[in-house]
Amino acid sequence: MTSKSNKIRMAKAAIRKTGKKKPNAIDTERVKFVDYKDINLLQRFMSDRSKIRGQRIAGTTVQQQRDIASAVKNAREMALLPYAKRVSSTRAPRPGSDREDREDRGDRGNRGERSERSDNRAPRESTVAAVATENTDVVEIVTNGEEA
Repeated sequence: MTSKSNKIRMAKAAIRKTGKKKPNAIDTERVKFVDYKDINLLQRFMSDRSKIRGQRIAGTTVQQQRDIASAVKNAREMALLPYAKRVSSTRAPRPGSDREDREDRGDRGNRGERSERSDNRAPRESTVAAVATENTDVVEIVTNGEEA
């Protein structure tokens, strides 16, 4: 004995299965042979990125889908259709990634440079400075406060 919820579920499934059949472009135009040179027909079965649409989306039969796939592959080989189209999409900028925002942050000119150090350790990279005295011949190299 089936419950009331099962009957409702089965009725909804039956309604879903009886959906409208997709129109078939090959049958509506009465095409007898799918030719690789008929680019306008083949482009109907391709997406905006030049992928071959699936059988369920295109509404074709199994044999028609095979014919379309082989015709599209031949047309690609003959350079009548592209293998892939470049789709340019503009991405929204990530927060904090544009240059104007960097200038507003203060004196942090370079990337990765920190204005405040959370710990009191010395920086890892060694600082090298050349110190010239009044006599131009004498130059001392100072590394982290120590003479070399």
